[in-house]
Amino acid sequence: MSIIEDILSNNNLTTGNKNSIRWKFNDVILEYAKQNFNNESMYFVQDSKKTYWSNNEEYYNNNVYSVLKIENNQVEEIEISKKDMPKNIGVNDVFRIKDNKCIKDNIATEELKKEIKNMAEEIINKQNEKLKAYRKEDHLYMVNEELGNNRFLWDLTDAPEYEFEEVNIPKELLDKAIQGTVLKYANGTYEYYSNDGFERADKIHSSK
Repeated sequence: MSIIEDILSNNNLTTGNKNSIRWKFNDVILEYAKQNFNNESMYFVQDSKKTYWSNNEEYYNNNVYSVLKIENNQVEEIEISKKDMPKNIGVNDVFRIKDNKCIKDNIATEELKKEIKNMAEEIINKQNEKLKAYRKEDHLYMVNEELGNNRFLWDLTDAPEYEFEEVNIPKELLDKAIQGTVLKYANGTYEYYSNDGFERADKIHSSK
């Protein structure tokens, strides 16, 4: 599994932070190549297959590796046949091409993985600190929108101008946590409270 997909699948993230990690991934790779490869091309195995779309359907070519080629401060996605790739090179590995041969760079592989993980960890920690500030003991929250397992919540107790995307709704609550549901935050988690969120929100707005 690609390092980015591994990070995204093992952490509860807001939509914005998922996108941030994907976008900054390229920045990290570009900066690493700039600092460590000078004028030499750097190659990073992004995935064990090539993904493409046709007629709005997703297809895979499992006979090739999806590889990022970093050269002249540009990232280009290329494909390399698996039969032409040495067996010691796989997903998330960095390699060079010398005399038409792919040569794994073990040091660069480990250093780049660390840089990518550090980038993601910084984003995740900032997200968690922000969410921690939104979660207030005994406050009531109305579900404004559902997005996968995430929920956009509005604090009915403080009634601020904004809502926030919550990533840690208990799994057993997901079916109940639909638009208009009121949740209570107590003892470090959310629990079902009522289904009259819209009525409560209308009263709050009409009183302002």
